[in-house]
Amino acid sequence: MALLSRHDKKKKMKGKKKVKNVLEKKAKGLKLNQVDRKRIVKLEQKMKFKNELNESVKAELQKIRQAEDEDMDETIHVETTGTHLSSKKSDKKVSFSGNMERVKVFDKNVKDLKIQPSTASPGKGILRAVTKNQKVPKKKKAVQVQKPDGQSPSKPDAMEVDAGKENEEKEVKPVLKKKVKIQVTKKVKEQLLTMDRKQRKAFLRELRAQKNPNHDRALECKQLWEKIRSRKTPKAERDDCVSKLFGLVKGHAPKLIYAHDISRVFECLLALKRPGITSALFEELTPELVRMTKSKYAHFFVLRMLKYGTKEQRNTIISSFRGHVVSLMRIVYSAGVLEVAYNEYANAQQRFDIISEFYGKEFVMFRSDKPRTLDEIIAEEPLKKRLIIQHLEEQLQTMVDKTTVRLSLCHRLLRDFVCHCDADQLVNIIDSLKDRIPEIVHTPDGAYVAMKCIWNANVKDRKLIVKNFKDLGVKLAMEHYGHRVLLALFDTIDDTVLMNKYVTTELSHELNKLVMDTWGEKVVHYIVHPRDGRGMPREEIALLQEGDSNPHSKKEKKDRYAEIYKCIQESLYTYVAANMEALIFEHNKPKFVAACLETTSTYDLFDRQVPSEMRKKCNEAIAQIAKQEFIPMDSERLHLLEHPAGGFVLMAVLRCDNALAEDEKLSVEIVNTLTKEELGSWICCNKGCHVLLKMIHGGSVTVRQKIKEAVNMKQLKEYTFRGAMLLVEELKRNV
Repeated sequence: MALLSRHDKKKKMKGKKKVKNVLEKKAKGLKLNQVDRKRIVKLEQKMKFKNELNESVKAELQKIRQAEDEDMDETIHVETTGTHLSSKKSDKKVSFSGNMERVKVFDKNVKDLKIQPSTASPGKGILRAVTKNQKVPKKKKAVQVQKPDGQSPSKPDAMEVDAGKENEEKEVKPVLKKKVKIQVTKKVKEQLLTMDRKQRKAFLRELRAQKNPNHDRALECKQLWEKIRSRKTPKAERDDCVSKLFGLVKGHAPKLIYAHDISRVFECLLALKRPGITSALFEELTPELVRMTKSKYAHFFVLRMLKYGTKEQRNTIISSFRGHVVSLMRIVYSAGVLEVAYNEYANAQQRFDIISEFYGKEFVMFRSDKPRTLDEIIAEEPLKKRLIIQHLEEQLQTMVDKTTVRLSLCHRLLRDFVCHCDADQLVNIIDSLKDRIPEIVHTPDGAYVAMKCIWNANVKDRKLIVKNFKDLGVKLAMEHYGHRVLLALFDTIDDTVLMNKYVTTELSHELNKLVMDTWGEKVVHYIVHPRDGRGMPREEIALLQEGDSNPHSKKEKKDRYAEIYKCIQESLYTYVAANMEALIFEHNKPKFVAACLETTSTYDLFDRQVPSEMRKKCNEAIAQIAKQEFIPMDSERLHLLEHPAGGFVLMAVLRCDNALAEDEKLSVEIVNTLTKEELGSWICCNKGCHVLLKMIHGGSVTVRQKIKEAVNMKQLKEYTFRGAMLLVEELKRNV
């Protein structure tokens, strides 16, 4: 069959009519894709369910009709014999069971009767969904009450039969709506069942108003708030809305502030930064400050007042916490407010007042006007130490199991405790904190507590602590205070296999990120040179020395350091060799490069050896940089000789040549890589002459000979700077 042209295809498709749905598409025999077929299956299932539902409704209507006929016959028979309905009283009682859901009372005077399941059902809520396939009880007899004068009832149920036929034809479908559930008493339920829809709605509205008298006021506040926060609202209208809003909340603030939505309205009023409104709201809410601080939503108002309020208002807030600090610290929301107040707004006296409440009730009742540390308090009154530590332990045990353990205020209390508690108390606090060490390392006090736990934990607890740092090693190394905890781990953990598995290996995979970070570089430097004064201050060295006498570390330090260094050395020197030029010129890391390539000295705590192949790669990288054309005082970028960082690296690495084998010396690599002209051009500057002099002193006879051949002695003697004069003397001495 020949292919149709594009024009023929357009002509063919032009006559096709659009279909309404996939069923019509299927009926016309058009091509169906996979999506259409799935839709057809769903629609067929839906139609099948719809037909089944209609059939079940018809069956239920038929049963109801038959029941009505039987009841009517029985009622007429009772009336003719002169009997009463007392024997059927049990059927007249109002039932609150689930069977009431589909009960309907039929009145003969009602036309066009619609049979629908009742949405008013008992239970926890007034309105709920109707259950399926629920059996309908016979309740028709409950309304067939005889007249007082003994007259016979009205006409038979002809109207009801007609209504039933109409409903059968219309196929009534129950409509279920989601509505608010309200818990009410049994008496109120009875009232609601006797009301129509409008009466019930009005009754429920009145019921809500009784439970929440400020509902309408809150609704109006939110409407005004929406206008205020909208950018489209004109300034004049916004100011008018602000005035109205303030008038609505004034006098009702203590009742409105605790709602989740109205609390945002109060924050909006504070954000406007209008002194009159802020002061009026603050004065009205001052008695509620402690309660608001503990509230899930109202505590945001207190935070806003700390941020935007005056100094006097901040002092009022902090003073209101007096006597409630311990209870505030036990609640997550109020603990966050207390943390902000303590760190950002409290002065020394106010901080002491907050901290001292954890030392005991005595410090709450008898306020001290002089701020003191716990060390000073114990030094002045040693007899109080036991009670203070005991009270502090009770409070801390309630904090460490919550998110409040991350707060710096908690870290301060933990540090006071671990510095003055006895051995048993320290074991207990370590047992509570061993799973949460990574959460407290971001503050100086928290980092010290973590180090104290590592030093005094047994072998089993140390393993758990190390495992908790899985995937957190890089982040910990880049923390201002957290990196100290990592150094304490390197000093203390005897199981270096575990340490390398969970921490050191992760560090080796992210060396670039670590070296570019101030604290991360210190960690890498510590692995290469533990406790090196060039890479860390004396205070940190003294701090780490506190853990040297711990009773649980048995392995020799030199063995521990060597095993950790061995895990990282391959990645480290591969990274240094590959990024040598960037480390020297762009990132200004000459000390780091020099420290990595140094040989072991008497100050090192272990015998550190750079692998021969790794050192050769680093030497090749330096030699390639040195091979670049030497232009004195180059404006674009100084040569390795003249660059401050480059000259530092050259001199530091050449200084180690005396202790290295011939093939590992940098001077040998330089003279083998550079041509005579390139090497001879170095005599044009003072630094170049000093580098050549250092190569002669540390290099071999081959290096000395190649330098002598490359240098133009006549030109060198013409220079008067110090480096040239020393190089001339050295070359003459070796003639």
